[in-house]
Amino acid sequence: MPSMPALSGLYRYPIKSTAGQALDSMTVKEEGLEGDRRYMLAKPDGTFLTARTHPRLQRVVATPVSGGLDVSHPELGETRVREAEFEGRPFATQVWDDPFDALTTTAALDDWFSRAAGEAVRLLWIGRRSPRYRTTIERRVGFADGYPLMLISQASLDDLNQRMGIPQRMAQFRPNLVVAGTQPYAEDSWKRIRIGEVEFLVDAPCSRCAMVTVDPSTGQFQARGEPLRTLANYRRGPGGKVYFGQNLIALNEGLITLGNEVDVLEFASSAMTCPGA
Repeated sequence: MPSMPALSGLYRYPIKSTAGQALDSMTVKEEGLEGDRRYMLAKPDGTFLTARTHPRLQRVVATPVSGGLDVSHPELGETRVREAEFEGRPFATQVWDDPFDALTTTAALDDWFSRAAGEAVRLLWIGRRSPRYRTTIERRVGFADGYPLMLISQASLDDLNQRMGIPQRMAQFRPNLVVAGTQPYAEDSWKRIRIGEVEFLVDAPCSRCAMVTVDPSTGQFQARGEPLRTLANYRRGPGGKVYFGQNLIALNEGLITLGNEVDVLEFASSAMTCPGA
């Protein structure tokens, strides 16, 4: 009898578009993994920054600690981000079509992150409770693009790598959850799953963009727009977008741990299909 799918990877991204942190276990909240994307960089006019246009951000490594973050960069060294020192003034910003007020941190941190980004930016904090409520999913969300969580199966990445012949890393796709022990793209057929103490709604496929072409180890774009170019050959779905992975909504709060079995509670009535998948 085949083994149950299991959670094989768990990642959070303390600052939007910077390096991910591998975890052994973590508490899932309404807004996603605890400590996930609670900070973001924005231009002085409030326009948010991501590695889509600033791939060098992925060289910034942030580690949550009590009361804030410890941050490092291979050229800039280290800095400390501490909530107790924040100015905490409302600052108008947005993530895609969602305008809201985040909170300012300090001028010294703005300067450090401006050097990391290569232009003037502000380091913003979402606060202990996000003011951003997404009516489309009826959930509060931090600085994530649109959903609190994203899942990919290891088999899906393995299938992509077989098609390319050039190994791509899971870190390029920035999932929160990675699942082993499935067929490629099995996640496309799931509607509701349970991992550890948490039940998740598998709500929508994740459309991909130039972000996946950034090499996290160098902070530079890969040649020839890969692997997005290869994915477009066989993972182009409704609306012409390229899909890889699934967006999740947590239906309750609780703990999840590497090795937890993935119990598929409900399958989608019509799974997403992509030509050639």
